[in-house]
Amino acid sequence: MVSQSILIQAPIDVVYNCIVDFESYPQFLPEVKSAKVEWVDDKEMEVAFKVNLIKEIAYTLHFELDPSRSVYWKLKRGDMMKTNSGSWELKAKSDNTTHATYAIDIGFGLWVPKMITETLTEKSLPQTLKRFKKRAERATLSLRGAKATK
Repeated sequence: MVSQSILIQAPIDVVYNCIVDFESYPQFLPEVKSAKVEWVDDKEMEVAFKVNLIKEIAYTLHFELDPSRSVYWKLKRGDMMKTNSGSWELKAKSDNTTHATYAIDIGFGLWVPKMITETLTEKSLPQTLKRFKKRAERATLSLRGAKATK
């Protein structure tokens, strides 16, 4: 498993909402071609993804949600993946700053050495965090602008 943290200049609820707005992922994560919520209840949901990693792969993740605190997931089914589990852990540092830690463990059914998988994951992790940071900070600016015009 690899993990990395980032400070986001946005309230914790804004960051959390960006994370669980799965169907918007294709708008800011270029490798995500589609994300469709298959079912949802108060603290769980399943989402089907199509992602372009060398070739397009499809998989479904089961998420456990703790609003404004954490998101955990594990693979339910997938084309080429053997494992896909991870988490987002959120901590408010102030009213407008959130410490976010993203952890992921991916394994492919094909013969792909774990070292190669971890190297690919470690290289994509910083970019993924930056994209979520940018999205949450833009959402915060939009909220502030909307409040200022009222």
